[in-house]
Amino acid sequence: MKTQNADQNRIEQKQTLRKRRHAMAFATYLVPVSLVVLCWSQGLLPEKVIYHVAAAVLLINLTILILIHTNLNLKFRDPSMTAAHIAVSSIPTLYVMYFLEPAQARSIFMILLVVAVIYGILELNTRRFLMACLWIFSLYCIMLLALWRKKPETLDWSLELIQMVAFGLTLLSMSIVGGYISNLREKLRSRNQELQKAIEKIDKLVNIDPLTEVSNRRRLFEVLTQETNRCNRAETLFSICLLDIDHFKQVNDTYGHMAGDEILCHIACSISEGIRNIDAFGRYGGEEFLLVLPQTRLAGAVVKSEKVRCQVAGLRFPDISGDIGVTVSIGVAQYRPPEDIDTTLLRADRALYAAKANGRNRVETEKNQTAVT
Repeated sequence: MKTQNADQNRIEQKQTLRKRRHAMAFATYLVPVSLVVLCWSQGLLPEKVIYHVAAAVLLINLTILILIHTNLNLKFRDPSMTAAHIAVSSIPTLYVMYFLEPAQARSIFMILLVVAVIYGILELNTRRFLMACLWIFSLYCIMLLALWRKKPETLDWSLELIQMVAFGLTLLSMSIVGGYISNLREKLRSRNQELQKAIEKIDKLVNIDPLTEVSNRRRLFEVLTQETNRCNRAETLFSICLLDIDHFKQVNDTYGHMAGDEILCHIACSISEGIRNIDAFGRYGGEEFLLVLPQTRLAGAVVKSEKVRCQVAGLRFPDISGDIGVTVSIGVAQYRPPEDIDTTLLRADRALYAAKANGRNRVETEKNQTAVT
């Protein structure tokens, strides 16, 4: 469950980042739209082009936003849709260029096409960069062909040839350089992931008990220190439950230490799956475990301890013996500020001793009173 939550959080973070990138890209559309209006004001474009470009910009960005918001983009091979966005966004620009008769004016919008390609650095590798640039260059050639057929008088082929070669070489250079930078970003991302895994592994070695794979004593004392400081600072409260497996030495003597280790692991896994996210549970030492319950009074801790006691009593270990079962005795104490945490642990230990003295498989509070029999 925790792994699924972590994966979901990572997906949400990536989707949020994609929305931010899309917002940045959407803001850049103000430049070509403003230029279109400026060209219209100078009599270079018909008024209808303004409405067509504005409608295309809204349609493109709204579609991308809906795909990200509904997570439909996650079904695509490229969830960021960078290549698709570049390819589609080039169409309104080329549409404007078709209506611009002066070649010098069209060259201004060619620069905007190059700027749009720059966004590929965020995601595209060299091959996909080349494909996106080839798409744009092909559309550009189709636009020139349409001008030659419909409005040949607007073309100065000597100038158009120079612009075509320059545009093609620029896109090719952008593909090579952009793909190289994107590959470097991917390598850096991969190294960061490896570093994160190494940090998590080190953290596990430092804070996790290697046998039971729950928190170790060191980590438990870190949590206790945090809760103590929080309690002293914010006047909150917490309780602790000290658990000990009854007659564990007899289990080891009868079935062997490997069987004892299996029982420890099974109990630890069962208890850790039933606690809250804010709770902390770990191996305190030997066959003892400690459960830290933030924001929980003594009475609530007793109720939780009783649930744990019944949970453990219901466990069976068929791989060891068909009818073998174990029980736990639990001592419960509530932290009393501003006492030292060792004092709280001592009261929980005394309550645990009382539980064992009163017959085991029971919960006792710090006041040495029977909570549940």
